[in-house]
Amino acid sequence: MEKIAGPGGIECHEINHESGAKLIVARHGGHAVSWKTADGEEQLFLSPTADYSPDKAIRGGVPVIFPQFSDHGPFGRHGFARKSEWDVVPGEDSFSLATSLESHEAWPHPFSLKLHFDLGSDCLTMSLTVNNPGDAPFAFHAALHTYLRTNGLSETQVLGLESRDFLDEATGEMKTGSASPITFGKEVDRAYFDAAKDSVLLKTGNKSLRIDSKEFPDLVIWNPGPDHGIGDLTCEGWRQFVCIESARVKTLLPLDPGQSWTAKQTITISSAL
Repeated sequence: MEKIAGPGGIECHEINHESGAKLIVARHGGHAVSWKTADGEEQLFLSPTADYSPDKAIRGGVPVIFPQFSDHGPFGRHGFARKSEWDVVPGEDSFSLATSLESHEAWPHPFSLKLHFDLGSDCLTMSLTVNNPGDAPFAFHAALHTYLRTNGLSETQVLGLESRDFLDEATGEMKTGSASPITFGKEVDRAYFDAAKDSVLLKTGNKSLRIDSKEFPDLVIWNPGPDHGIGDLTCEGWRQFVCIESARVKTLLPLDPGQSWTAKQTITISSAL
């Protein structure tokens, strides 16, 4: 990896593939902020008004959610990993995060995380490992909150979750799925539990993105819609992305002392079917 100055002047590291594909990852949050495939096309959305302050999460890219999803628990929303400074793992395309004074104030458990990136010409695999080096068990949520760039939401839909029930995060209610693909135009905030066994397809314009998960049992689909009121997202920014998150959010995952857990998300680009 090559150290570079990234958006907002923050320290980033660039991973290059022999095909010409490039990935840029910020130390802040261990956060992928840009992924260009071999054809030079950007696949991630990054808000042009993102806040790169040390105590803020970056809007867009791939935030790492740990140890709490949303506000489903007593700790800060989406946890502290996305706001922490990660370390580069020497000789690997990986970043790590371990217990610190700041993290212990937010979450009183010894832990370590490793985030590994495997870049191909038209695919990206992200692997998240959680370790428990302490002497007591802990339990956690985890997710890769991936902002996928779209070619206009009027031509965008998610397939593969038809007829599945979901939790509407906006209302807190379980709702019955329909036979139709997921489309966008108003707020969509859905958690599909035990739904990641099969591939999910994001079709947008003239391309498709296939999302495959391993050990992440759940999927979250999110777009804030036109009335979002999000300060670090422009009024029309909601039209430029859909979040598809490989996740563990239905239940907390217990992890015993000395144990580890690894989950993966792979995104593959192809021509639209």
